[in-house]
This record gives sequence, C-alpha cells and structure tokens, in this order.
Amino acid sequence: MDHRILLAAVVGLVLLAFGGFYYALGPKSPDALSPPAQTVAAPSTPADQPASEPKPIAGTPDVATPPPPVTIATIEAEIARTEHADLQLLLKRHFADEYQELMEFMVRRRSEGVADDAAAQEILARFQEMMRPKLKYAAAARVALIDKLASNEIELFHALGTEGASFCLKVLGKDPTPATAPLPDDIRRMMRLGTLYRYEAIVDGMPQSDKPVDPLKPEEMSGFEAGLAKNGMRIEDVRSGAFLNETEPGKPCLMIERLYRTIAGLDDETRRKLYAGMFFLGRDK
Repeated sequence: MDHRILLAAVVGLVLLAFGGFYYALGPKSPDALSPPAQTVAAPSTPADQPASEPKPIAGTPDVATPPPPVTIATIEAEIARTEHADLQLLLKRHFADEYQELMEFMVRRRSEGVADDAAAQEILARFQEMMRPKLKYAAAARVALIDKLASNEIELFHALGTEGASFCLKVLGKDPTPATAPLPDDIRRMMRLGTLYRYEAIVDGMPQSDKPVDPLKPEEMSGFEAGLAKNGMRIEDVRSGAFLNETEPGKPCLMIERLYRTIAGLDDETRRKLYAGMFFLGRDK
C-alpha cells in the first residue's frame, strides 16, 4: 500500500474523531458539558400572614446609579484576571488585529446585556475560531513544542478515561446529552493548556510555514505499526476508528492516550509527521 495513503488514513481518522479541538470549549456543544442550573425557591409566606410592605431606607436615592460603561479596557482587565491571561497576551502580541476585533465584539455583546457565563463561552468559542485557520502553521513548529502539546494531550485523555470517564464521549463530540456535574478542575486546566500550546506552536511555526509535511517512509510506517502492536493496537483499528467505539466508560479516551503514547516513543521525524496530522493539518475546513 502507498504509505502516503496510509498516513492520510491515519490522519483522517483523528480528524474525524476529535479534530484537535475540545468540544467542551467549542460552539457546537454549549450545554453538553454544563450541569443544569439549580433554582432555589423563595420562602413562602404563610396564608394567614399578610405580606409586608417594603420599608424605605433613609438616605437611599430613588434612582440607582447606572453601571460604568463596558470598554475594551474593562474586558481586557476581566480576561487578565482569569486563567486565560497567558493566551490573551499571546494573541495581543502576535495577532493584534484579530485580537482588537475580538475585544470590540465582546464590548458590543456585553453592552447588549449578555450574561457573564454566556460571554465567557462566546470568547472561548472565538479563541478557537481564530485558531482554526492557523493550525496548519503549527506543523512546522519545533518538535519540542509539539511534544509539549502531546504530553498534555496524553495526560488529558488519561484523565478523561479514568476520573473523568463520564465526560469522555462528550469531549469527543459523540455524546450530546447534558452533563449532570461540572468538568473536574484538572481536566479543564489541561483543556485550557491544550489551546494555549496549540497557539504557541502556531506562532513558532509561522516563519517556516512553507515547509511541507512529508508522507511516512516505509521504515517509519513499520516502526509505527510495531509500536502499536507492542501497545495492543493494530493499524487496521486506527484506520477504521474501531477503538473509538468501545462501550466501557472512558475506554475510547484511554485508547487515544495509548495511541499518543505509542507515537511518543517513535523517532523525532516520525513523531512530527503523525502528531502534525493529528493535531494541526486539515482544520481550516
């Protein structure tokens, strides 16, 4: 078989399976990973007790002071106080025009009265929309930065296969049902880092973005197949995506972890080619 075709099959599998994006942070599933809101009933007034009239407070003005206007500076300050501060600095420095447009958009949305939680989801979705057409540049990043991302992904999918097993299929976009509990903090942290590390690889790869990703050589493919076999996987299962159809909770994510660990044990060039296809290439569609 043409090893260029086989590489494309492997890459295509991962594109279809989880596309390099976390559905938990994307616009396609705004409710799937959020538990339903809990309402608290107001205490009832006994039937034989008349409702009390509100008592005026001395010195209180009749008209409430309007909130200060929303500006780019206030939006930036809000983001700077969150866990996305590092990503904010990277975007402002390297993608200034798009960053400015994003801030102007958020000012409009907040001025329209969008709630804080909804605004947070919108800005996360915008971060990934901005990233999508740029991911191809990350394929030319230094291997050390790609390995940094892969290491985070390995830890993430291990967590999604163990303590976060109930979220595995949701993060993969294969389970649209609403969650009954919030994502564990550790998983949220690794998902956030995954977005940051992708942007770091984009910035690093942009100066040499015309460098092509060559197909796997026969000896590289042989090494990949041998690594899969050592870890209890077959290239046929990877090509077909069969390992993503495991019914045991968390098992598909553990299989992804195993796939990534297999690739981590290969030589630099083979590792780059496989990770580039799985994390970066073909995302601008």
